[in-house]
Formats: sequence, C-alpha cells, structure tokens
Amino acid sequence: MALALSVVGLMATSGCNQEDCISCVDTLNPPVVPVGVSSVSGDNEVSIFWYDISYSPYDGRYNENVVKYVVYYRDFSEGDLNNPNREFYYLGEVAWDENFDWETGLHWLVDTGAANGYQYEYAVSAVNAAGMESALSYEAVIDAPLPMSPPGTFVEVFDSINGSNQALGGFDFSQAGEHPQSLYAGRVDPNAVGSPADIRISFEGTVPYVERTSTDVRLQDFGVFTDSLGNLIFEGVSWAPADGYSHTGKLELVEGHVYVVELSDSATQSIHYAKFGVVGIAPTVSVQIVWAYQLISGLPELMAPQTPTVPDSKPRFVRF
Repeated sequence: MALALSVVGLMATSGCNQEDCISCVDTLNPPVVPVGVSSVSGDNEVSIFWYDISYSPYDGRYNENVVKYVVYYRDFSEGDLNNPNREFYYLGEVAWDENFDWETGLHWLVDTGAANGYQYEYAVSAVNAAGMESALSYEAVIDAPLPMSPPGTFVEVFDSINGSNQALGGFDFSQAGEHPQSLYAGRVDPNAVGSPADIRISFEGTVPYVERTSTDVRLQDFGVFTDSLGNLIFEGVSWAPADGYSHTGKLELVEGHVYVVELSDSATQSIHYAKFGVVGIAPTVSVQIVWAYQLISGLPELMAPQTPTVPDSKPRFVRF
C-alpha cells in the first residue's frame, strides 16, 4: 500500500518555456514514481541508486520530459517505518542525464552528510519540465554508514605465533572502527595480557588461519568474492547471518574470501558485526586484509561502497 508521505524543503519550478519542449508542457501528467531504489553504505556516506524512467517500458505520457530526480532523506527510528506522516527532507537532485550508469540503467547520488553509527531512510521522486513531481518511491530504503578500511588500503597482520612480528598478529575491530583513518589502529598484540584482540593470525606451514580470541567471537567464511581479474569484491557480503558460524572458532584464510565476525559483549549485553576480506597472503609471514565494522549494536548490515561507472551523457533529446 502506498504511503502518503510528507516532503519538506522542495522548491519545485513550474511552467514551461521553449527550452523544455517544442510544444508547451503545461498539459503533462505527473511522472511515474522511480523504482529500484537501493543504497550502499560507506564510511560516513551512503550511495543511493534508482532506475532511470526516461525510456520504455514506461508509458510516454508519464515519463516524457523528465528533467531531474530529487532525493530525500530522514533520520530513521526503529518502529516508525509504517508511519504515514513521517517527514522526508530535501537532500539533493540529479539531472536526467547525469550520474547515470549505462550498464545498469541506474542513477545515483552520494549522501556525504551521513554519519557512522546512525540510520537513515531515503526516497526518490521524478520531476518533469512543467515542475510536476511524482510521489515518493515506495521502497523502504534504510541504511547505516559504517567505518571501514580507507579505499585502496589494506592492513598487514602477521603470524602471531612465529616470526619476529608476533605483536602485530591480532586485530580489534572496535578499535579500528573508532579510528578508521588510522590505517593500523585495529592491529594489536594478541599475546599481551588483557589484549583487546578479537582475532589472531597464525600459520601452519604455508597455510594461514584466523582464530577467535574468546568464545564471545564467532567466525564464518562467506566464500570467494572476486571479479574476473581476481580482485576482491568486498561489497559482495552486505549482511551478517544469524547462523552458520564455525564451532571451532578457527578457519583457514583464503585469498579472495570474505569472513563475517559476530562480536558479543557479555558486560553490555550487546552484539556487533564486522567483516574482513583477504586481499593477499605472504606464506609463513602475514595476510593482508580489508575490514568493516558496524557501530550500531545488533545491526547486521555490513555493506561496503561500490564505485559507480562514470558515464557519458545520455542523448539530449526532448519528446513531444
């Protein structure tokens, strides 16, 4: 059932001129509602995606002369998703021929004002040359940005049992999440008394393993996530499962695999989720990982950002 949602902050233009179309656009119908709205979490940002509606199979009467899309947001509160009076606020807009990926048919906008540790809901509308705006998109799009490895970087974690760098063989996800721009903030000594390490790395021969440091940590190998060139697709794992974790707490590490971590805190009765991917292995020495950590307790969302394809402009024509 469609919700009659309130929108705050849009200053829509109206009327028509010779640049809009050959014939006057005052008789246009409101555009169709954008569909396929989704989002991808980043570090202090959220990318919002939606399908272009300027082409078939949409009826031309309802998608002709679409000139832009408007994106709205609101702070999400648990339990108010079905409130028909919840208000959305203007975030930004995208012209009909901008931020468009030809391969997927998606437009996008990045909310760089989103903050880690908070949840947001997003919606998108379409606006035509007469200034008529569609209803807001119907999908429930809720996202929570989260700290993660800075783009293009990795953390090298060494063998915690053998070698000269045993003190660099553990990793603390919460500490990494508190200081995401400090590359090695999460790398800790797992052998120190009272170590905060959640996991530790070790080798058996040339094969690396990850092992939990306490029974409050659960590990799961989510499998291989690589592209045709063998590059890790870290965003391939977007949600931590409720089941399927290792009973032993020790897993072989494989390059190109992504691992999910459940972290329980018995003192605060809270659960946090994290993930890490293996981007490289130096046999008998170290593994190279990327990571993400969800600050919101109990929320299993672990999506990392995708990089949109930078497109050429769409054809500049006007229907009439």
